[in-house]
Amino acid sequence: MQNEETTENVAQCYENATGIIEYTLKSDLMFHYVMQRSKGALTGLVCSLKGIKSEDVKSIEIENPIDLNNLGKETVLDLKLTLNTNEIMNIELQIYTDKYWIPRSLLYLCRAYDSIGSGDDYSKLKPTFHYCITDQNLFPEAEPEFYADYLLMNKKNHHVYTDKFGIKVLQLGYTDIATQEDITNNLVYWANLFKASTWEEFRALANGNAPIEEVGSLIFELNTDNQAKELLEGQRRYKEMMASQYTAGYTDAEEKFAPVIDELTDKYKTLSNENKTLSDELDRINKLLAEKGIKL
Repeated sequence: MQNEETTENVAQCYENATGIIEYTLKSDLMFHYVMQRSKGALTGLVCSLKGIKSEDVKSIEIENPIDLNNLGKETVLDLKLTLNTNEIMNIELQIYTDKYWIPRSLLYLCRAYDSIGSGDDYSKLKPTFHYCITDQNLFPEAEPEFYADYLLMNKKNHHVYTDKFGIKVLQLGYTDIATQEDITNNLVYWANLFKASTWEEFRALANGNAPIEEVGSLIFELNTDNQAKELLEGQRRYKEMMASQYTAGYTDAEEKFAPVIDELTDKYKTLSNENKTLSDELDRINKLLAEKGIKL
């Protein structure tokens, strides 16, 4: 890596960079690396997601730091944090389609909540929340929402079972319907940082914001380091491959069963045109089989 370079030199290079950012904050590896290197940026993101002030965050401990020199393609890159309030935050990026995102997010949340040892007092359990940052439309059947907050609650009277356990989803594509609270908490600003695809766009957002300028420098550092780029490209290809396999599975299934579906549709239309019900047709078939001595 370019650890030998001074921050000043890297920052100067970032200041002069132009064009497309090959690996942006939407790369989960980039996101994890940048957040563990920039305390100011991490604090800012935590405050925005939680809707609190920076002075309320006395300390943040990263429970699962990564080492770029010792990564595998399947490395879990969700960012697990413990705050000074004794709260656990699990932050993940979900950029590629994942059919099993909902059960997987629940599993991550439950694993994070299980923070005590066998025989420990249950009072030691920490409030735990899973934060998903995504550019996917995870709930196409639901009304669009920029920042959604999910809790366990009673279906009849909406009484909250607990406010110490839940999932929050930030959908980057819905900044246009962000609430005033979202804007005030800088969530729209962070969404735009994640979506920034050029150096010019990122610098315009970072202008005068020292922690975000530091983030820009760190992004530039990894984008210009050959070893880091190999890791980033490996992660991207792996994610794309998994997404392609998911899509291919649906395509193969459609191709395999399309003739069957077409045949059944044609038969149903034929029956309908002859003004026969399905039950009448079944009775006729059963009668024919009985005449031939065949019993089902």
